[in-house]
Amino acid sequence: MNIKRVAMDTKKDAAEDSIVDFVEDDEFYTVRKSKDQIENATWGIYIFGVVSLLFYVLYLFINHDDFDWVNFIINIILITIYFCLGAYSNHKPYTAFIATIIVISGIFLLEIFFTGQLSLRGMAIKIILIVYIAMRLKAAKIVQRYEDSHKGV
Repeated sequence: MNIKRVAMDTKKDAAEDSIVDFVEDDEFYTVRKSKDQIENATWGIYIFGVVSLLFYVLYLFINHDDFDWVNFIINIILITIYFCLGAYSNHKPYTAFIATIIVISGIFLLEIFFTGQLSLRGMAIKIILIVYIAMRLKAAKIVQRYEDSHKGV
């Protein structure tokens, strides 16, 4: 009975090895590895959107007497943009990451220019996200180029 089991295990190993041997494309493995990095950055964008949403909901509860609807609506639109960019990064990761960096940087600069306030916590979170995404730009470019070139295949 053990002999059959050993024979079955070797057949299974041979089958797995033959599948691996079938796909001998280094570019494919690089893209596959890069997709994991992109997925992590996408989750970072989603988490940033959720944290922003939680802060604005807390802002709503704390400042309900002196509530600024215009500021609240602008922030909800920004959160929606973050979620849309996270979703778009599944299709065009490089483009979505560049757009996310531009949006976050632009909002940061507009915040400083119009309010004159500098939140260290908000600045730290934004800088961490920008650096995290920037570290994955090369992987995003590889994947987007690979998917564009293999779209019709």
